[in-house]
Amino acid sequence: MIRLLIFIFLSLSLGQSVAAQTPPLIVWPGDATNNGVVNNVDFLQLGLAYNFFGPERSSTNAQWAPQPATAWNLQFANGLNLAYADCNGDGIVNYNYDAFPIYVHYGNTHGLVTPDVFAPGLPGVDATLGFDHAAANDSVQKGVRLSIPIVLGSPEIPAEDLYGLAFSIFYEPSFADLEQVNLSELSWANPDNDRITSVYPVSSNPAAGGRVDVAWVRTDRNERSGHGRIGKADFIIIDDVVGQFSSFQLRIGDIKMLDKFGNETAIAGDTLTITVLPDALSDGSGAPNLRPKFRAFPNPATDQITLQAESTIENVVILSALGQPLRTELPHKNTCSLPLGDLPPGIYFLQARTRDGVFVEKIEVR
Repeated sequence: MIRLLIFIFLSLSLGQSVAAQTPPLIVWPGDATNNGVVNNVDFLQLGLAYNFFGPERSSTNAQWAPQPATAWNLQFANGLNLAYADCNGDGIVNYNYDAFPIYVHYGNTHGLVTPDVFAPGLPGVDATLGFDHAAANDSVQKGVRLSIPIVLGSPEIPAEDLYGLAFSIFYEPSFADLEQVNLSELSWANPDNDRITSVYPVSSNPAAGGRVDVAWVRTDRNERSGHGRIGKADFIIIDDVVGQFSSFQLRIGDIKMLDKFGNETAIAGDTLTITVLPDALSDGSGAPNLRPKFRAFPNPATDQITLQAESTIENVVILSALGQPLRTELPHKNTCSLPLGDLPPGIYFLQARTRDGVFVEKIEVR
């Protein structure tokens, strides 16, 4: 009875039932959209068909090869059979086994490829998927870690009927490393943690440009409408960026947003420009000093280091060489000493916030 009800529901929500007698399908494990290429859009199919089942393939494996499959009694709204979403061929669509073939065969192609089409959104007309510019520090120093919120929609133009989202983040590897993209946090789009995500690094070669493909899709057939933060992207600014004031761009594009039936909504992308400040801004070597005066001494240091500023030091964060926060201090005074005896010898960063701005200093502990 439970299986019968599930079949009836999917027939109504995703498409019409198919005839019982149909020729065998040819499935390439991971190509859930059957368009000839494996990418983050295939991941969205898992959420659309999550926990539905049909006939197993005679060979239940994820090898990159054409595999005959029996058509399921259900299909997506665009007419594609649900059997293509059963990437490992075990007769049920889920994350544990069907996401793996997508990741392993990511970028693989077969036959004639039909490229995915992305509906371009218009800024000011359609909802935007982008970076929170207000929360992003658009002027940074080398070696620091940036944690930039990713937001979808706005109070004026919210996102409506969100079920799945695929997009790419483009960056410049000669300026920054993309450490991680996290869309698992609870948000208006994910208040109940009922979703699956995929993050795949496509390229980090400076010649080709940096690109990470991301997919996020719910699994309960419940859409969400709203606006605001849905996750974050963490970058580490390259330590050997050459030049004085260097700028680079972070961009979100190739966006596909689907409702629970698989219908697409146009979404606008976004670009954020980041300026990398030269080292001279902190060492007094003659370049314009754009921040409040600040001293950290001695450097190199051993057991402790003294911080001195013209205005009150509100907080200080000690970060590793990779930009990972290790400890936070709240001096609330102009001069303070920080103990360093618990830190192994090596390179660290001090990020100090005063009433006038933020200062970042590279230090060595011996």
